Amino acid sequence: MDFKIFEKFPFSYDMETLDKELHLRGNEAMLDILEPIYEMVEQIARPKAIYFQAEVTEKTDEAVKINGVPFESPLLRGYVKQGEVVFPYIVTVGTELDDYAKTLKDSMDLFMIDEVMNLLVNTGKVFVADAVQAESGWPKVQDYVPGNGEEWSTAEQKRLFDMFAGETTKIGVTLGDNYFVLPGRSTIGILSQKR
Repeated sequence: MDFKIFEKFPFSYDMETLDKELHLRGNEAMLDILEPIYEMVEQIARPKAIYFQAEVTEKTDEAVKINGVPFESPLLRGYVKQGEVVFPYIVTVGTELDDYAKTLKDSMDLFMIDEVMNLLVNTGKVFVADAVQAESGWPKVQDYVPGNGEEWSTAEQKRLFDMFAGETTKIGVTLGDNYFVLPGRSTIGILSQKR
């Protein structure tokens, strides 16, 4: 498979954008806490992403197979058709930022870094969606995130992760307890064409 790997996808936020995205409402005290944290983020963050092209090889009333791997999600079945292309992906803030976050002790610092990491993951998801749109020519993409709005077995989450065939080590992503993707601010999903 042809894996597309981004070892540092681009990001850049000014304080006005961070104020808006983090819903700080111009609170000077909060912005004063955020500013040095974001300066550190700019220095050390290496947010990463990986995706590849796959195919819906089978679709039944019970399951969808992607490259032969079965998924029983009703939501996913509703988004895709047999024979069409989909793009499994992973986005992560990276181990560098995750390690930095673990050094913080103050509750407000922890709140700010957590919010910035969430913003970075969302920026990465948009980055991957844009790359997939450019590659596929789709006018719009549908982002399916396992467990978002439905029960999703850990076995199926592991199956999706295993489809990356060990390439996840290149972006520092692993599976932890209960098959959660690590570092903690990482997401795994599947992009399909939006109709």
